[in-house]
Amino acid sequence: MTSILRATLASVAFTSTVWLAATPAAADDFETCARTSGDQAIAACTRAINSGRYSDRQLAALFNNRCSEWNGKQGSDQAIADCNQAIQINPNDALAFFNRGNAYHAKGQYDRAIVDYNQAIRLNADYADAFDNRGNSYNARGQYDRAIEDYNQAIRLNANYADAFYNRGTAYNAKGQSDRAIEDFDQAIQLDPDHADAFYNRGIAYKNKGQYDRAIEDYNQAIKLNPNYADAFNNRGNIDNAKGQYDRAIEDFDQAIQLNPNHADAFNNRGTAYNAKSQYDRAIEDFDQAIRLNPNQAIAFYNRGISWERKNDLQRALADFKKFSELAPSDPDGPKAVERVTKALSGR
Repeated sequence: MTSILRATLASVAFTSTVWLAATPAAADDFETCARTSGDQAIAACTRAINSGRYSDRQLAALFNNRCSEWNGKQGSDQAIADCNQAIQINPNDALAFFNRGNAYHAKGQYDRAIVDYNQAIRLNADYADAFDNRGNSYNARGQYDRAIEDYNQAIRLNANYADAFYNRGTAYNAKGQSDRAIEDFDQAIQLDPDHADAFYNRGIAYKNKGQYDRAIEDYNQAIKLNPNYADAFNNRGNIDNAKGQYDRAIEDFDQAIQLNPNHADAFNNRGTAYNAKSQYDRAIEDFDQAIRLNPNQAIAFYNRGISWERKNDLQRALADFKKFSELAPSDPDGPKAVERVTKALSGR
């Protein structure tokens, strides 16, 4: 009940720049648009677009490249506007549909993203990135089997595609197929030894198999590769909790919260460690904060109810258990806790 493991989002491929020969007079901006990134590229693309020197495929390429750069800066609306222009000028450009699909995916509009990835694949049947990213959109919708089909195709097209192995592993993790997930994370790590997310998610798979020491090794490596990996600290703390090493768990939750002060799960999980140490007031403080950050986090209400119950504040315990049951109606622990506390109150 007290440990919540959260997988990171599947990685999305953004390899998406096109280059066409420019006229010599404006070659600097055109080439800078294609060959650089970030604000520098966006500024160069904008100057080239506004110059009036370009039309047809070259103008489409400029809009497409700027679309890609907005995607990299999480400017999804600007990206969509630019890709719309590119597609209007050149409706047969698979890359423009791919880039617009990435923007819709980033906005959580997975259905629209899938439509664009479909079109990219129709225009380029060997588009491994489009299969991979369409798989990510299916993954985000919980359609894991369809996601796996797309990752399979991406891997058939590119046998060294580390992210496709990684993403397929996340889908297998979501399906509870830990062994198959581990195989894919192994392959992703072999292809990309610095893939922190692959170590992190392989740690989740090992944890799900009850292989806590191997999970900790993977979380350690994820943290080594990315010292700011708040979720890895949180999940390592969950294992410390499960092993009864509450002080170590608290240290990890402290670090997760320092890195991400809005990490509701880390507050909830640190509260469970304080509960286990019978430090109920400190636990309640953490559950309060978890609930402030996420008012629909059912488990935090349940855990706070446990704290109140152990402090013999049964009215507050009952209120929290009822709220838990409201938020998680299919969890049998809620009605059991409500019944238990109601009986205790009636016997006073």
